[in-house]
Amino acid sequence: MSLALLRLFGLHTAIRWLDERGTALGIFLLVISLLAPVAGDRLSLRAFARELLRPSGLVGLAIAAAAAYLGRGGVNFLQSYPAALVGLIVGSVLGTIFLGGVPTGPLIAAGVTALLLQALGQR
Repeated sequence: MSLALLRLFGLHTAIRWLDERGTALGIFLLVISLLAPVAGDRLSLRAFARELLRPSGLVGLAIAAAAAYLGRGGVNFLQSYPAALVGLIVGSVLGTIFLGGVPTGPLIAAGVTALLLQALGQR
């Protein structure tokens, strides 16, 4: 909706800026928001380290590292093939409606898509 308003008001420079830097800005804001409990003393560094060393923390660490890797591939894929976003968004909506999923964004889905297409020699 906000992009439609930018276009309606002729703010094409803002749209170009978001196209070039929006993903990086979004990731930056996401990381800052996730680290806010540590910065706000709601989660101490000691508790942070203790939780990190538990089995759930170690598994989470491995999965998050894999997700970050896939996310990077997703960013590269979407920069090369921006039209692929259509299928990713429709798939996310369908998965939310019919499978009870949660729309977490297109980056990981794009990363998995890029990985599968590369494995199939389609990229």
